[in-house]
Amino acid sequence: MNSLENHFSYARLAWGLRWIISLQCFGCAASLAVPSHLNSWLLPLQGDVFAGAVDTTIALILWLTGCALPFLGRASLPASLTQCSSPVARCDAALLCFVAGWVFANSVLSWQMNVEDEFAATDSFGHAVRFVAPVVLLAFGTGTGSYLKLEWLLRIAIASTFIGHGLAAYWLKPGFVDLIVGTMDTFFGDDWRLAGQRESFALVMLPWIGRLDFLLAALILIPFKRLRTVALWMAIWGFVTAVSRVTAFGWERWPDFLIRMANGGLPLLLWLEWKTSSNRPHSL
Repeated sequence: MNSLENHFSYARLAWGLRWIISLQCFGCAASLAVPSHLNSWLLPLQGDVFAGAVDTTIALILWLTGCALPFLGRASLPASLTQCSSPVARCDAALLCFVAGWVFANSVLSWQMNVEDEFAATDSFGHAVRFVAPVVLLAFGTGTGSYLKLEWLLRIAIASTFIGHGLAAYWLKPGFVDLIVGTMDTFFGDDWRLAGQRESFALVMLPWIGRLDFLLAALILIPFKRLRTVALWMAIWGFVTAVSRVTAFGWERWPDFLIRMANGGLPLLLWLEWKTSSNRPHSL
């Protein structure tokens, strides 16, 4: 990849990541209308007032971050193409570190606060795209790591998310059953006489959905190959599963959709990049 191709590849991926993270921030901020896992952890230690104030502060920072990121775009270019020591770049880096740290901490606390729930153990894997996206954008801005290494970090994050969701589906997570049944009720009518049949359909489909997720995760990680069809299918499926929160439970669940914007957004970015670049084999 020559320097001009490298410049445009950085720019395309960086801008795409920037908008995905911005939308994700809006979803995370809105979701804090309900106490977070951090709130549940702090509550017995510091009390309701302190825990609530922490949630409110984090929500405010996330709202501001979501608004600011699109206007900090120049700082998303590699360090060789801009002044990474500028105040704007430092602000950009601080916000991205905060987003990555919050999403990662929330995924870990989700498991820690629900240790008895086997499905919670998959959260750190299933949320990988959410905290890796700001890390990769930060690396673009600071010039840390080669383009191909960062592309592989995105691949690993996408595969991890599909493995985490695949495990939850294969283990028949009740929440996933509700998503399928709720979506069928939305599109085909809420008929209590068909509730049992629809639940049975969901229970049959989920293990197959899990197996498909495992297969896609393996295919996206094949070395020296850029399988565009796989990336496109993962993007479509990622957006379908994200929007299912709305189709199953109504528009009031729009924050859940935005939180999962990276589920389909990162594979879509890879597909667009691979589609516009040459399809020759690449290595680290």
